[in-house]
Formats: sequence, C-alpha cells, structure tokens
Amino acid sequence: MFKKLLVPVDLSPQSMMMVEIATCMEKYGVKEVMLYSALDHVSKRDPLLKALDERVSKAGLGHELVTEVRKEAAPAILKAAESHGATMIAMAASGKGRVREFIVGSTSLELLRRTKVPVLLDKFPLEASDDPQAYCDKAAPILDRVLVSIDLSKVSRTMLPFVQQIIDAGAREMTLLHVVRSSKYSMIDDKRFHEVKHRMEVYLGKLDAKDCDVGIHLHFGTAAYNILEAAREIDATLIVMGTTGKGYLRGMTLGSTSEEVIKGSTRPLLLIPS
Repeated sequence: MFKKLLVPVDLSPQSMMMVEIATCMEKYGVKEVMLYSALDHVSKRDPLLKALDERVSKAGLGHELVTEVRKEAAPAILKAAESHGATMIAMAASGKGRVREFIVGSTSLELLRRTKVPVLLDKFPLEASDDPQAYCDKAAPILDRVLVSIDLSKVSRTMLPFVQQIIDAGAREMTLLHVVRSSKYSMIDDKRFHEVKHRMEVYLGKLDAKDCDVGIHLHFGTAAYNILEAAREIDATLIVMGTTGKGYLRGMTLGSTSEEVIKGSTRPLLLIPS
C-alpha cells in the first residue's frame, strides 16, 4: 500500500506540505513518489515543481514528475494513479493553487467515491504555510497512534489486510474502534455490547500485532461524533476508515457520517476502498 505514492500538486502551500510529508514516509515502505500536476499553465520547467521533485530525490526516493493540460481534477488524478501503478494517493484535503481551486471539497469527495486505491487525506492549518518544512518536521509521524474505525460489515473484512499492512509498516500504537449506534440500540443492551466485544476480539485475533500495541475501544452514540472524540482522546495521528457498504462513507451524501468526519477532523485520514 505504501510502496508508490501519487501526490497531486497544485502549488498551494498545502499540496507542497503533502509532498514534504511523503518524503518522510520512506520508513513506512515508500519507495517512489510521483508528483502529478494538471494545471494548464505549468510545465516540468516550473521552478516550484522542479524544487519539489528535487526534494523527493534528496530524500532518496524514486521520483517521477508528470504534468498534463488541465482536465477535471478527480478523473485526471484517478487515471494517472491507475496508469502509473500508484498504490496510494496522498493529497491535501484543501488548498488553492495559483489559478483556481484544485483539491477541494467536491473534488476530494468525487475522488473518494471512485478510487480503487487507498487515499491519504491530510489537512494543514493556514499558519503552517509560513514554513511548511518546519511544520512537517515538528508533526508527529502519522503511524504513531492510529485509530481504525471498524463497523463490522463486509467493508471491515476488506480493510483487514490493509490494517495489517499499517502494522507491518511500523505503526507504534493502534486502536480498533466500534461505535454502537444510539439510533439502533440502547445503552443498557448488554447483549449487543457483549456481541460487539466478541466480534472485535475475533477481528483483533486475525491481526499479527508484531511490535504494535493494539487495543479495542467501544463507544456508544452517533458515529461521526464518537470517531472524532476517540481520535481526540488518544491524540490520533491517523484515522483509518473504509469507504463503501455499511461503512462510514456510504453514498457520500451531504451530511453523511463520512463527510462529517472528513470536515470535522483536523487529523490525517486514510480512506480505504472496498
């Protein structure tokens, strides 16, 4: 999953910070970073693009710089990822390029609906753009404290090998979270809680924890709020979620749990398609 990253770049500070984050992911198994730009006024000769490409090279990673005449952003990114064999798309959740918006809300959601590879979606505070490299140098490694949202659907089973890959890549701590929804169950429904606990323990038993400290958390209430609250409680450096079926990205409609988490989280998210 971490082998080859495609990083869409619109030359906003946020997208450049995403490149900086990518250069620090060699320890997680990243071998190659492809920088992709679809801004029609930019070529490989652009000094900022060249500087970013050189930054990746200095990190000792394989690198490729691809520029295209501007097209619809999400389809162009997905096509480039497929044609170049990317194993993950790593993108800033928002940001404005030098011409117009490139990677923002609707584009991110469209990409998440259609992607066949995992997407690492990161957000950066505006003040970080003053010194992107310093901000990234101070940021905690993304696999330090990983929160994995498990809904116990088919999507969760699909996620299992990816969760194992996160552990294999060097995750230090991992929390498997399930939210028992208050809209369907009562807080005093002990039978449901025992059932969920057992199923989560079975899920945990299918993982080889290696040196990773893996634990289970059960929350009761609404899904989005509890995912964000659990992330705050453990100070998560990454939130991992599935993207289809009964998972939290079903339908990707306005107001859905998925969009609440994406919009409400200030932390990086790893979104895994089934």
